[in-house]
Amino acid sequence: MNKTVSEHTWVNLLGFQLAWWCAILYTSASVPVLILLLMLHLLFHSQPLREFYVLLLCGLIGFAVDMLLTTLGIFRFELPGLPLWLLFLWFCFAATLRQSLAFFASHLSLASLCGGLFGSLTYLAAANLEAVTLGWPLLQSGLLLMLIWMVLFPLLIGLSNGRLRRELSDAA
Repeated sequence: MNKTVSEHTWVNLLGFQLAWWCAILYTSASVPVLILLLMLHLLFHSQPLREFYVLLLCGLIGFAVDMLLTTLGIFRFELPGLPLWLLFLWFCFAATLRQSLAFFASHLSLASLCGGLFGSLTYLAAANLEAVTLGWPLLQSGLLLMLIWMVLFPLLIGLSNGRLRRELSDAA
């Protein structure tokens, strides 16, 4: 099957970079741009309904993790609660799982290592750019985020491509 525009690795990766920078620099004002990017991604995807399901499932799981970290005081935002831009950023991240990050589907150990390193660094960068405030000292926050992302990233990769569901059904 030929890849559509939103499924090309570099287009997908650049789209997420645009979403991330827009969300981190413009926070609430970025929501319309994030929604537009998500709509374009789904519009040009070869399997829009399946992709929508992946975005919803993986995006909500990631958002729930951030909700827990916020409830525990590890993350703090300008206004109480979780910002809407963060939810849409999670949906945008989920849009990379079967496209630009698809390589990791057959390399879950590497996904764990890269997720731990780059997932935590992404949050530390967002804190440095003042999109989020860390409630713990930098080292402790970074280590906790590293541990979380070492589990979360391979989990999301497994869920996004159905591998986790297949392995669970094979084990039953």
